[in-house]
Amino acid sequence: MEKQYTILGTEITEDIRGIVYLCYFDHDKMTLTVCNSILCQSTSKALNLYANIPNPESQLVMGDTYEELITNLNKLHEDIKDPVWLEELSNCI
Repeated sequence: MEKQYTILGTEITEDIRGIVYLCYFDHDKMTLTVCNSILCQSTSKALNLYANIPNPESQLVMGDTYEELITNLNKLHEDIKDPVWLEELSNCI
């Protein structure tokens, strides 16, 4: 399998099962900017970190397998560029 990377360019090794993106949402420009990422080897650790970070625009991606994680991450990367998804996020935060 080819190497996979976070949106910030950090390599995702095959033992990673969760990624938390710390983000900034600009309501005027309707953009979501990833400022930092936290890679976790367990989904429970990723979920715990995400739940305890007081930043509602942050995003969480998890997968029971590496392949599932990468599929979900690629979907999030598409969503971050989608105006409809960004509008829904804006309404939620």
